[in-house]
Amino acid sequence: MACNSWEKLCKAQRDYLKPKFADSFVQKSLKKTPKNPFLLARLTLSHGHNDVVNLVQQAWEQPGVNDIRLLSYLYQTLAEATRRDQGHKLSISGVGDGNLKVWQRAAKALGRKEDRQELWSALGKVALGEECWEDFRLAVFHYSKETKDSTGSVSVKKHAHFTQILAIQLAAEQQRGLPSGEMKCKLQFDLARRLLKQAYEAAPDDPIAFEDIRDLRFMGEIFARQAKCNELLEYWSHPPAALQDLMNRHQSDLWDMRIRLPRVSREWSLLESQCLAYIERVIAQQESLRETCAWKQDVWTNLLQATRATRVKDDSTRLVSDIIRRTFKPDEFQSQDRSLRLAYMTLRQTVVPGTAMLADCKAYWKTHANLITCYADIRPFVEALSREDRNAFSKFVDADCTEISRLSAEDKYPYQDLVTYNGNRLKLSYLIWISLTTQSSLIWQDYMEVPLTIAMKAPWLHSPKSPEGIVGIYILLRTHHNTMRNNEGVHPFGTTPNSRLLLQAAMLARHLVACDKEKQDRPLALLAARLHLNLGLGKCAFQLYSHTKCKEMLVHTLSPYVLSRISLTHPFGAKGYQGFSVEEELGKAVGSMERMERKIEDTIYADLQSLPWDQAMELLAMKRRFKSSLTKHICNIERRRISRLKSEPIDNLPVIDPSSYRHISDNVDRSVFPNYEHSKSPGPLTYIMPNTIPGINWLCESLDTWDASSRLLYRETQTRELQGAWIRSAATPSSRTNETELNMAPSESAAHEMWDYINSVVKMMLLEDSPRLASLQLLPFVIKALPEAIHAMRIAMEKLRMPGATNLALEDEPTMFHENMLISCYTKFEVLRALIKLVEHLREKVINAKTHSMKAKLSKDWVNDIETKTKICFEAIRDVAHSYIKLIETKGQAAIKAQIRWGKTGEILKEVLSDDDVEFYAAEYVDSALHAWKGVLQVKLR
Repeated sequence: MACNSWEKLCKAQRDYLKPKFADSFVQKSLKKTPKNPFLLARLTLSHGHNDVVNLVQQAWEQPGVNDIRLLSYLYQTLAEATRRDQGHKLSISGVGDGNLKVWQRAAKALGRKEDRQELWSALGKVALGEECWEDFRLAVFHYSKETKDSTGSVSVKKHAHFTQILAIQLAAEQQRGLPSGEMKCKLQFDLARRLLKQAYEAAPDDPIAFEDIRDLRFMGEIFARQAKCNELLEYWSHPPAALQDLMNRHQSDLWDMRIRLPRVSREWSLLESQCLAYIERVIAQQESLRETCAWKQDVWTNLLQATRATRVKDDSTRLVSDIIRRTFKPDEFQSQDRSLRLAYMTLRQTVVPGTAMLADCKAYWKTHANLITCYADIRPFVEALSREDRNAFSKFVDADCTEISRLSAEDKYPYQDLVTYNGNRLKLSYLIWISLTTQSSLIWQDYMEVPLTIAMKAPWLHSPKSPEGIVGIYILLRTHHNTMRNNEGVHPFGTTPNSRLLLQAAMLARHLVACDKEKQDRPLALLAARLHLNLGLGKCAFQLYSHTKCKEMLVHTLSPYVLSRISLTHPFGAKGYQGFSVEEELGKAVGSMERMERKIEDTIYADLQSLPWDQAMELLAMKRRFKSSLTKHICNIERRRISRLKSEPIDNLPVIDPSSYRHISDNVDRSVFPNYEHSKSPGPLTYIMPNTIPGINWLCESLDTWDASSRLLYRETQTRELQGAWIRSAATPSSRTNETELNMAPSESAAHEMWDYINSVVKMMLLEDSPRLASLQLLPFVIKALPEAIHAMRIAMEKLRMPGATNLALEDEPTMFHENMLISCYTKFEVLRALIKLVEHLREKVINAKTHSMKAKLSKDWVNDIETKTKICFEAIRDVAHSYIKLIETKGQAAIKAQIRWGKTGEILKEVLSDDDVEFYAAEYVDSALHAWKGVLQVKLR
């Protein structure tokens, strides 16, 4: 194929996806047409930086290089090479003057203005995609010149002017983060503000003049990003006559920005002055106090935040006390309006912590207990009460509830209000008697029985989104969590000998989802799925997860609750009825993020003429969240781990674009589950998902601890690249660099030592660079420690083998299925499979090689011994799986039924779960548990 056009180049790329075949094709074709710019462009993909630059320069000099698509392709190639040359530095402002000269030469060759505009628009598009903002600025500058010289419409000229301001701002922000870029950044910031001022003060007949509120919003955004809100508000306080009507019409919007923008730019003194100015308008009755409390609550919260930042405590107290006196007139204030009362209570409590609020809480409850927002409203005030006042408030609520029940029986209280009232009362009981209680375990369990009984007996328990079911599940989970904590370390798998309380919570959640016929309560379905994953019941979990359908743009916020560490619990999925494919779920999650990224990209940029300059910065931030989503990286790691456990190549998995590591974004929605805990609590996630969602440090640790060596041992790459260390240094925001929490599951942490030994041997085997040859000093230690560690792993697994009969009562049978058990097995399988691969490499590179620095210290017998010990340990894990499969088959269903009925909690659950329900779910759980354990048996050592 001649490959002498862009279309033919694209076809060649599709036909020859693998680099070695593509290179072979290109080399053959170049012999026929050695100066073909399209072939030279394709050849750049497999060369180092200097070669890439030379090849791009050769391509630039060839006839036909004026093809805009080819120029864009060469730009992308050069941008990637520039990043590689700078140690994969992700932030580059451009690809050099040589590139610009080629585009300028191409522009001169075009006779029509429209064609030149299209060319500069193409450069802008590719520079925007690569986030090379200096080149983007230059593209916009040349595009604007073509526009100014043309006789186009007024709107086109205004669009070009504001797009140029956007480009200058983005270029300046990037310069701020580059070496020696401060001066250029300042100059460009000044220029952006000057161009905005020019448009702000322009005469109405000027094409670039301000016309509507979006112009003012854009101006505010630019000034705030430069922390120049003082200058901005000076302009807004003295508007030109032509804008007076516009600013009067949008006074409410402008006040929102006057308060929001200083907060965003952390200009606290200015924020305080703006809040005080607005409150003075309220006092002067220029603004409504009620509307301010209802729709502009941030006036009060921002004022409190600003005074804390700018004043000493006594001064702050005097200021806010004066505002309360002048605004609410406490001696006369009798209003029970929700928004007014909340603002008043918030200011009073903040000014004098410990202020007696019992009477306020009673009054608020009496008036608003039938509102769905009541519990969230009143929680901060109730938890601040003394213990005696909390008890008094609880008795007041109980008495009020008796009165409400009487009125309801007489049809004097609406039924829906009664449902909401009782839900708020139950949440309040949970807060007072469970969340805020620090009593000993036994006394605490006495407290929890009452709210659990109330929840399970509620006639509206099965209503969609009723809080009773969630409260019941949380009570069981907290009890299980306390039991786990009190007996931590008793069981080798990291769980207590019995997880029956977790089993009760999971089955209750399963039943409530089944009762939700329309599947309206998606948080409940997600909670149920997560609890079943905690138990290692993947088949049940994914059936429940299928009910949590959400918008595509929210997938990356929710999927980690189910897909985190899925490679270590259910890598093989389940076939047959109600089966699931883990690879498919992971692929769907990644695909949805990539589609959302493309949609946003299409919205931002079709060409320079249609770029939404007023929304571009917000859309770019959204695009980055999808491109650099932590969820996407977690899913990709899970896919690689699954492929290795299944002995499958990773060729079909996408190659990760290094730029997606730029400022990795943790987008997980940690508020998806209802939170009835006190406000200083970390929330319910600690007991919903004990093996917490992986964070950025987990990602870095994973990439360096087991992924780097695995990639080499599985022959996926020829070098051992520490991507995690690079991410920490080059791609993580400075605000996140001090985080130390790894969020490892217990078994992941336990495997760390074995991986350290493997990594040490791999590094010595590679002799990565001369200064590190001293690492061979560790070899004698590793030679001794590694076989001992494998032996210890085998002994530990042999102790876990379940006997045929335990002679225990069914309700006391030890845990038969749990995610920690599965994680323990699969993390060990990862280690053992890596050891077998290591043995293969050692034989090839050391034992059978003619020369190697390790050869004198590493014997053939030692390598054989590692292989033998690894095989024995592998069989020990399989024996454990076989023993649990046998136990579940013989006693599983009976044990589940007995444990669901165990203790006081089991007795209370009889209100909800009939014997038939328990029988049905128990059979389902046995099937799911057997699938999970049989998955362990599918792993092969080689």
